[in-house]
Amino acid sequence: MKEYSYDEESVKALCDWAVHATFPKEADLNEAEHIFDVDRYVQANLNDIKAHYPDPFYHPAITRLYLLKDIMEGKDTE
Repeated sequence: MKEYSYDEESVKALCDWAVHATFPKEADLNEAEHIFDVDRYVQANLNDIKAHYPDPFYHPAITRLYLLKDIMEGKDTE
């Protein structure tokens, strides 16, 4: 699995990207994960990050945004 950064500067940049990006209505993260409402998905993850960062228990919310960003930018997520 790809390594992501969870430092404050990286997470702030990722959240800024998520706030300003334009998303499709739906998206596939992989074979098993289909997002039916990408805007709601992004907002839910941003809410978790805003409420709980830097608690490492919530790193999955950050990782989910990184994965979505990679897919939106056509990067390999492996």
